[in-house]
Amino acid sequence: MPATTSHQPLKLNFKDDTLTTVSRDALRALAKKLGFNETQTVLYALARLRDEVFFEQDTEKLMPLTKTQHQAIAKAEPKRRGKVIDSLL
Repeated sequence: MPATTSHQPLKLNFKDDTLTTVSRDALRALAKKLGFNETQTVLYALARLRDEVFFEQDTEKLMPLTKTQHQAIAKAEPKRRGKVIDSLL
């Protein structure tokens, strides 16, 4: 996934509503329903599509920790001080 940001305008050619195209009227209706302007609606839709398409890549970042990583976290955890003198349970 590219990390660079470009501020260049993007020209969209609208067509009739189909499985792979969206009409300008549909974009206006979506924008009105979401309370966004048309640009915000397009960016929101693209962000949702990005999250759906690249979901598998993001889950790789959340793989379970190794034993070594767990040990490093436990070692870095602050030691508890004090003594519990009463409990609500």
